[in-house]
Amino acid sequence: MRISSVEIIETKIPLKHPYKLCKRYGNVAYTYPTVVKVRTAEGLVGYGETDAWASFSTETPETVAAVLRHYIAPAILGEDATNVIKIHETMGLVVRENHMARATIDMACHDLLGKEAEMPVYRLLGGALYDSLPIMGGIGGETGEEAAEAAQENRDKGYHSVMLKVGRDPVQDAECVFAVRDALGADYPLVLDANQGWDLASAKKFASIIKDAKPVLFEQPLVAEDIEGMASLRRSCDIPISADESLTSFRNAQEIIRLGAADVFSVKVCKNGGIRESKRIIELAGNNGITVLFNSMLEEGVTQAASLNIALSTSNLFPFGHAYFSPLRLDADITTYSSLIRDGRVHAPTEPGLGIEMLDDVLDRYVTARTVVE
Repeated sequence: MRISSVEIIETKIPLKHPYKLCKRYGNVAYTYPTVVKVRTAEGLVGYGETDAWASFSTETPETVAAVLRHYIAPAILGEDATNVIKIHETMGLVVRENHMARATIDMACHDLLGKEAEMPVYRLLGGALYDSLPIMGGIGGETGEEAAEAAQENRDKGYHSVMLKVGRDPVQDAECVFAVRDALGADYPLVLDANQGWDLASAKKFASIIKDAKPVLFEQPLVAEDIEGMASLRRSCDIPISADESLTSFRNAQEIIRLGAADVFSVKVCKNGGIRESKRIIELAGNNGITVLFNSMLEEGVTQAASLNIALSTSNLFPFGHAYFSPLRLDADITTYSSLIRDGRVHAPTEPGLGIEMLDDVLDRYVTARTVVE
């Protein structure tokens, strides 16, 4: 299973409706997945994807493509695609960090490993603990009325919880929180995500205002680097705290645990360096009493399928749903992943590898650049 070529595909895909996030990110109208096709001498193709945001991570779609084209892809040509440990070792010799670029290759190699073994990746990870997982919806809104309407639409789709974007003005955001709570009722799980929108004082102010809305989680209220501030907020707040942008690597995970900065880890397989590295972080979390929320970055079906395969084999899951509907909010799913979504749940794939197929005719509509390294 020697790697004969790596195709790097840059895309630009519109959302069906702009996504209103925190003041740091603003309104998002497009996503820019980088897709790879890793081909072997035997003719098999493995797919990978990453979804870099310039303001979210240290990587951008442009740097991901450049690192893949000039460093990673040339280094792994001729390597055994199914020797995932060796592939990671090789990538680590040519680049430091660059978790999102590495994730594409990791996913593609796991896809090839599953296809060669003729079984889904989750079986290679030890098996599935679940037949399906509940989906958590995601909404924004400038006003309480907008947020409440969006929340009701998500509930009507059968989703089991909702994540509301906050991180702007604490008082205005609190009004949106209570409007959503009134619309959904007292028992519907509500997650609040500030996407690094506040300093510690503002986050504490917001948490004190909305505590009666009883959210089940408060995600990334502070800038990624302020892990000590996250720990301080967690000590003063009754709402469980989740780390997302703060959690990009195993080393970050160790530091978050050391400082006691989170109750929940928000895992995104492309952000965390692929399937292998995500599993390391998840196992560390489980050993320290931390549950895992599988989140997304406006991803297409390849990344979502990779994430799903991990979640199906994960015991320390966040109990209120996971972000597995991302391609449905985009102009189109470039894969068959969306067929796994039914009745507010995502179901385990049965096909080998990541369990999805690439829809090349759909993908071609959104391609902005292609490079083949061989």
